Amino acid sequence: MTSTRAPSPQPEALRRSLGLRSLTLAVITSTIGSGWLFAPLYAARFAGPASLLAWVAGGVMAFGLALVFAELGSLVPSSGALAQIPLLSHGRWAGFIGGWCAWIAYLTLPTIEVLAMVQYVASSLPWLTADGGQGQVLSGAGLGVAMVLLVLMAWINLAGVSWLARWIDGLTSWKLVVPLLVSLSLMLTAGHWSNLGLHDAGQGADLAGVVSAIGGGGILFSLLGFRTAMDLAGEARNPQRNVPLAMALGLGVSLAIYLLLQLSFLVAVPPQALSQGWAALQLSNHGGPLVAIAMGLGMGWVVTLLLSDAVISPGATAMTYMGVSARVAWMMGRLGLLPEAMGRLNRQAVPAIALLWSLAIGVVMLLGGPSWQRVVSFLTATLVIALAVGPVSLLALRQQLPAAPRAFRLPMAKLLCPLTFVAASWAVLWCGRSALEGAVTLVVLPALLFGLLQRQRGQSLNAGCGSWWFVYLGGLVLIAEISGPQRLLPGGDASQLLITALFALVIFPIAVGTRLPRASSEAQVAVELTL
Repeated sequence: MTSTRAPSPQPEALRRSLGLRSLTLAVITSTIGSGWLFAPLYAARFAGPASLLAWVAGGVMAFGLALVFAELGSLVPSSGALAQIPLLSHGRWAGFIGGWCAWIAYLTLPTIEVLAMVQYVASSLPWLTADGGQGQVLSGAGLGVAMVLLVLMAWINLAGVSWLARWIDGLTSWKLVVPLLVSLSLMLTAGHWSNLGLHDAGQGADLAGVVSAIGGGGILFSLLGFRTAMDLAGEARNPQRNVPLAMALGLGVSLAIYLLLQLSFLVAVPPQALSQGWAALQLSNHGGPLVAIAMGLGMGWVVTLLLSDAVISPGATAMTYMGVSARVAWMMGRLGLLPEAMGRLNRQAVPAIALLWSLAIGVVMLLGGPSWQRVVSFLTATLVIALAVGPVSLLALRQQLPAAPRAFRLPMAKLLCPLTFVAASWAVLWCGRSALEGAVTLVVLPALLFGLLQRQRGQSLNAGCGSWWFVYLGGLVLIAEISGPQRLLPGGDASQLLITALFALVIFPIAVGTRLPRASSEAQVAVELTL
């Protein structure tokens, strides 16, 4: 029960009311959002039947990052930790870059999930969308519905984390059942198992198809929801134990569901729809690919189920990320990386100002008319850039805080951290050159502006400790420009992977070596550490 004697109208700390079950369900509901409605189609277009291999590879990469952040989450059990961790190990500039990447990505996610909801429901309510020339866009009425949905999600978040937990618990149970039921029904009804042997000439089974499916097909975008447990750690009971465990359990369950769903999609596609290969697969102009398949099979009850879940799955994910984005902004406000007002809490111990900013920016992005297909690669690149600091900070913090308690310690960290950093670097490149350039531009320009403002105010920037970010991001852009098929450096995709790996292995020890002499005292705000 909440005490009737609140110490002040502005609580200083978030309330720890989330247990292991709620944290695990938060991971699952963040992972199984609009991705399960769209990723099977886009992954199949890139890789055909090899999309199953792409899911496994993406799962291994996500699990490697999850193991790294399991230790970091047990060390820094506070909400918005993606901003705190690089500040703790490498100072203000690195903290701003890491937190900014996470905040921008999280801000965009609710808008994308709402767009997915409206697009799917438009198969039954076509007045929600209109012909935009190069595909369907939201109509005026659809835009109004999307805005109302964002406002509703913000209202639920403003009511407090306990309300949010109740919504997550209830909706995630539904989200677990529906993909399993739909997958089994499609496989048993269609069963075109010969599709698994069909590959496009020169496409699908090769390396290019698999890596494109991971980065641009929505696979990593779908699987990176494990970090939600970290972002809610400040409101978790026994976070040192529950946060790592929730990440492992949630990611494992979600990956199993996605593999089953991808398999069912591959064998449910009508063979005649593959006459020009997987890359040319077209299923529906209105609504989503799974609805089109179910309609073609005459499975009306599955269509109804899909349309219901098209509201529930992305809706629950959007609601979760709206709250998470506010908590990242709240932590950045408390750390002085964003305006101080962002770090204030309301009477329900919710970062209300940060949440209202998340709502406002989400509405502005909605007015810009993005689509799920256009932004998934950009979002994935931005998210992976935010997560790439994890392996660097883990080894740095082991030297800065060797005696700090850790409920989980990554085994063979000196080997696994560089390998995870290489995998993250690959993942950023796999999102595509335009997505990489857009993400790097959105990171570097605000970071330079932040550095300029810090200098003008006479505040410490720890520039030497954070400058490796600019070398790293610039190197990735250069590799994307000069390597790969028909580029300056010959050898195709395999040579690009090798060059990227060597570059990452050179940068990694430099990044670890430029850590602060001691863990930053500024990062002690709301952190349960003895420095």
